[in-house]
Amino acid sequence: MTKVVHIVIVKFKPEVTEEVKQQAIRDVIALKEVIPEIINCSAGTTYTDRSKGYEHGWVVELEKEEHLPLYAEHPSHLDFVKQYKPLFADLIALDYVY
Repeated sequence: MTKVVHIVIVKFKPEVTEEVKQQAIRDVIALKEVIPEIINCSAGTTYTDRSKGYEHGWVVELEKEEHLPLYAEHPSHLDFVKQYKPLFADLIALDYVY
């Protein structure tokens, strides 16, 4: 069966506190509890200097391609985006199947 991986890496704006950054990580991981299409989720902070300023990222795994729009449009995901996207200086998202 084909699975979908949704990867997001972000640069927060300079004024965003470390506390808020860590809360974003906790909040994205918590999406697994409320969005049934998520089969796995991880998030964290880079520990190397290879990230070109992108300091936080998360990976969301979904069961099949049809689940990506369900995840993207889920009210809890939309709430997360509404709360945190204004705090990002930049964001890269990548989706692939395997």
